[in-house]
Amino acid sequence: MGTLKLIEAARSAGAGRFIAFSTCAVHDQILAERPLDETHPLWAKSHYGAHKAAIEKFVHSYGLGQGYQICALRPTGVYGASRPPEQSKWYDLVSAVVRGENVECSRGGKEVHAADVAKAVGILLIADGITGQAFNCYDRYVSEVEVAKIAQALTGSNSQITGEPKQPKHQIVTDKIRMLGMEFGGHKLLTQTTTELIDHTRQSGG
Repeated sequence: MGTLKLIEAARSAGAGRFIAFSTCAVHDQILAERPLDETHPLWAKSHYGAHKAAIEKFVHSYGLGQGYQICALRPTGVYGASRPPEQSKWYDLVSAVVRGENVECSRGGKEVHAADVAKAVGILLIADGITGQAFNCYDRYVSEVEVAKIAQALTGSNSQITGEPKQPKHQIVTDKIRMLGMEFGGHKLLTQTTTELIDHTRQSGG
């Protein structure tokens, strides 16, 4: 109910547009025979994903039914240098590589940089044709092995990195938001974030 109250408050205050944050967790059970785009059925396995999927239905009803300029943005896992940096995704992994420790990498995930999420919001605040729509927000799959090897290359660390790069079973389609002009940061932003974590590790003596 909190999100619905916020939407109503925004409308009452004269906010001309509303961007609701959803999540890729609306997709847990995925059909193999069709692309994972915004038209894919929403089948969540978590209460969190189910809650967001329910909110998206109100995005449809407010937008398509009442003409309010509202849409939903679905980020995947969001990464970047947090404040404090120790809370950043992959901080412990990067720090271990900086210290020259051997690391074992076994995980990966669909990721988007926080700066790209902000960029997507900026686009949706001014783009045409967003009313009642949902937009996937996903840059690339990032495996721990890739992060560790970037850190190793940047530092010259002699860490022994074990593990194989992971790949997703399904790729999220982002053509819809890209058609509005969205460009994701890709490898450049991943390298930038890794560099920031390296710098903090060195400064903190970690």
